[in-house]
Amino acid sequence: MKFPAKQLSLIFATLRFSWQQGEDFNRKDWIRFSGWLAAVASVLVYLLASRYLPYIQISQSYGALYLINAYISHFALFPILIGLFVLIPIALALPYRLSLLPIAGSLLFSGLTLLLLDTLIYDQYRFHLSGFIWQLLTGPGAGEIIQLSWLTFLIAGLLLIAIIFIVLLALSIASWCARSIRIRGKGPYLFTIWFLATLISQGMHVWFEAHYDSEVTSITRHLPSYYPLTGKRFLVSNGWLDPDKAREEGSVNTNLSINPKEQGLNYPSSPLQCVTPNKPKNVLVIAIDAMRSDVFSPEITPNLYQRSQQNNALYFMDHHSGGNVTKGGIFSLFYGLPATYWEGFAADKVGSLWIKQHQAAGYELGIFSSATLLSPAFDRTVFASVSNLRLKSTGETPSERDKNAIQDFERFLQLKSSEKPFFSFLFLDAVHGYDVPNGYEKFQPQWQRVDHIKLNNEFNPEPYFNRYKNALGYLDEQLDKLLKKLESQGVLENTLVMITSDHGEEFNDLKQNYWGHGSNFTRHQTQVPLLILWPGKSQQRIDYRTSHYDIAPTIMTEILGCTTPPSNYAIGDNLFDSTYNRDWLLVHSYFNYGIVGNQRIIATYPTGGYEVLDKRNQRLKQSVMPPKAGLQILEQVSRFYQ
Repeated sequence: MKFPAKQLSLIFATLRFSWQQGEDFNRKDWIRFSGWLAAVASVLVYLLASRYLPYIQISQSYGALYLINAYISHFALFPILIGLFVLIPIALALPYRLSLLPIAGSLLFSGLTLLLLDTLIYDQYRFHLSGFIWQLLTGPGAGEIIQLSWLTFLIAGLLLIAIIFIVLLALSIASWCARSIRIRGKGPYLFTIWFLATLISQGMHVWFEAHYDSEVTSITRHLPSYYPLTGKRFLVSNGWLDPDKAREEGSVNTNLSINPKEQGLNYPSSPLQCVTPNKPKNVLVIAIDAMRSDVFSPEITPNLYQRSQQNNALYFMDHHSGGNVTKGGIFSLFYGLPATYWEGFAADKVGSLWIKQHQAAGYELGIFSSATLLSPAFDRTVFASVSNLRLKSTGETPSERDKNAIQDFERFLQLKSSEKPFFSFLFLDAVHGYDVPNGYEKFQPQWQRVDHIKLNNEFNPEPYFNRYKNALGYLDEQLDKLLKKLESQGVLENTLVMITSDHGEEFNDLKQNYWGHGSNFTRHQTQVPLLILWPGKSQQRIDYRTSHYDIAPTIMTEILGCTTPPSNYAIGDNLFDSTYNRDWLLVHSYFNYGIVGNQRIIATYPTGGYEVLDKRNQRLKQSVMPPKAGLQILEQVSRFYQ
């Protein structure tokens, strides 16, 4: 059946309308055009983004209210920003303003195409498009990572053609709106609706996130590039929120078996099968914030290092964190998962299975962190299932708060039931804070005050590093006193003691002006000590590569009696399995990720690019991401999404 020529002519005339009208537009018309195109583009984005809605679960009326406002606010944000800060300035600046049409059309086409691609990726993997994923899809070797059939290419081509026609239609509609007398002056009303929706959605998220409500927070991860406000620390500091009361009133998820259809997660991928031993061992995990691996030595930490010579000491010589920052390091430690899962787990308050299994096995739990557990929100993730969670320590300095945490742990042991085993976590902060109490200035010269603004490639790192080592010396002594006390009380006879860190710390070791952590993925920032004092095991030094991803599977298998394969709840395996494939480790940073291999580092960037580097952080020219690494990481970051 032939398409009527009259209708075909009308379609082409409609698509060319913007070009015809644009020839007569004055400057005010182009400004109105920019505003109305933002409105039309928002409607198109709303329609396309509706593909996310089937994955969002709503059970309360306030959840629906939040979704409506967040949807209106978020998906119109980018069209409005582009209209205000790109199109209108171009309309004011260009002498030949008709050129605004191809610029606007190109931006709209790119935006709709990326959004469509994100919906397809989310439908397949349950995570959103990022620079790293973009490189997997488009970079060298992409064909080996993701196999696409001719039908897929055909459908993609047809969709792109459809988007082109939609863009031309949108330009024509915006042109008509710019000249229409009937709707002139209505734009500010639309902007007001968007602005109110933004205020309502952000305000609701601040309030409900602070009150541990997952109805609202579980919605946010489904929206791409959506970073709503949080204000728990602000509310607490101003006395407007009691965090303990809010957490007590908020729902705490203590279920070991999570319904994937309710949570949008497939974690664990099968129910845990665990049989608690007749005489379960106590577990004490001690994490020293920002302790790099090479400072675990006879010179800097003599007391702790001496412990590595014990008959039951297991010293892992090449151990790596899952993050070069605290968030990724602690998350990977307790879940055996990369922090790519953080948003999903935090939104639904899905606690660590390792912690939950201790609870199921009748352990008494004591969590003692020097720094607050509110930021990063470990109260919503790792320890979400722990009731009456101790959220912070008291003290004016990190060293004072560390001492308070240790004293509270000792008090916990005195008050706990003698019939029940215990699990405790000590997270100490003096090293991270470079806090050196009087009497611990062993290494000299010591920087008297840390002033980061003075750091540069010419700065002498020795006084800075000495201050760091002196803070370690303080904690080395405090922990030695603690372990000796536990030893004298007979506690260590049946207690597994683990000493490790969340990430390393760099002092311009590579002469590239890198200081602290969170800036690269070399061993100085990712390699951390791991010493386990394990009753019943023989002394051993393990030199093959291990990671934080292996710790939860090891404890759950060897201490908690879980026979469920670790692949059902983690991406690591038993620490004692030297044959497990650890060729590539995903390491989380503040805004990007590193894929750390044995000889190469792949540093990804939020902009979408990546670099292949050697172990000294030098770029390897002409090198690309190995397809095997891309496949492995893609599987790991999507395994537990339903």
